[in-house]
Amino acid sequence: MPQPKHFLDLQRAFYAKDPDYVPPMTAAEAWQLNPKKNPFFQHAEVGLFAAFRGKHCVGRVSTCRDHLHDEFHGDRIGFFGHFEATDAATAAALVEHAATWCKARGADALRGPVDLSTNHRCGLRIDTAGGPPVMMMPHNPPCYADWLEATGLTKAKDLLALWGTSGGLDRKRIDRLVEHLQKRSAVTMRRVDLRRFDAECVILWDLYERIWERNWGFAPMRREEFLAQARDLKRVAHPTLMHIAEVAGQPIGFAIALPDTNVATKACRGRLFPFGWWTFLRTLRQTHHLRFLTLGVVPEYRRAGIDMMLMHRVTTQSEAVGFCAAEASWILEDNRDMLGPLETMGFKTYRRYRIYQKDLR
Repeated sequence: MPQPKHFLDLQRAFYAKDPDYVPPMTAAEAWQLNPKKNPFFQHAEVGLFAAFRGKHCVGRVSTCRDHLHDEFHGDRIGFFGHFEATDAATAAALVEHAATWCKARGADALRGPVDLSTNHRCGLRIDTAGGPPVMMMPHNPPCYADWLEATGLTKAKDLLALWGTSGGLDRKRIDRLVEHLQKRSAVTMRRVDLRRFDAECVILWDLYERIWERNWGFAPMRREEFLAQARDLKRVAHPTLMHIAEVAGQPIGFAIALPDTNVATKACRGRLFPFGWWTFLRTLRQTHHLRFLTLGVVPEYRRAGIDMMLMHRVTTQSEAVGFCAAEASWILEDNRDMLGPLETMGFKTYRRYRIYQKDLR
């Protein structure tokens, strides 16, 4: 089995001629695939595999059996991810290997592409629009869809990404709408306090569990796992982009956005050493795009406009410090409770990602 850093770097050769490709930040991402460093491995089995013809790598795939996912959903799903292939035959061999690996560990179905879990990069991009991916979102050639579907995988769910710009938002109308919502509500907004980061993360973890537990594909995370992921993202966090909604001092929702680190990662070609870190930090300071990473409200306060208020708070404060465009991703194609407010604000769907599945019984 390849070492995590080598496994991640194998991807580069598949996109050597792709101008939109953003290479992995190997030094920063490898811990996710290390059983000694990622608490995810406390409840999951993972395999990393590469396919070769001679000395040339022609494909790679990861496999995963997340027993916490099984316990929560009452099913037995095996996941495949980190998928790359040079041709249809290799793609078929990789999917077959992933299916055999997962079935041997009790899986009834194979689902993917999902890099370990839906809390990480997932889905296969199936739209035809160009452009580089936003941070933590997939990028792949169009032929992958045909190759995967030829193996018997069929659509399980589509995930959407929406795009909005300062110029495309009807700011006056949104301001009036949010002002009206605020008058009808006892909700207050506050920034996530980075000085009390671990304590704030415990609040966010509790909200995460309550907000998304009934969403399709939800992958529960233990507290230590959530904190590990949050500490990783803290390195690029911006205080204007993270807000918590409260009622009578009790947290009921939150919005987290991050600067699009892919712009800086592309600039330094995914290499921090020896001098790439300087290029990364300089470019990140000049980045004007962000990604809405997560946004949600607990069930008892939904459809009260609080999600709109959170988005308004983030977009208003981010514009004040120079951010002018945002991707909101990913969102389930049938999640109208989230798509509706985004569309009302002026966000438009511009990318689509597909998760596939097939029965192993």
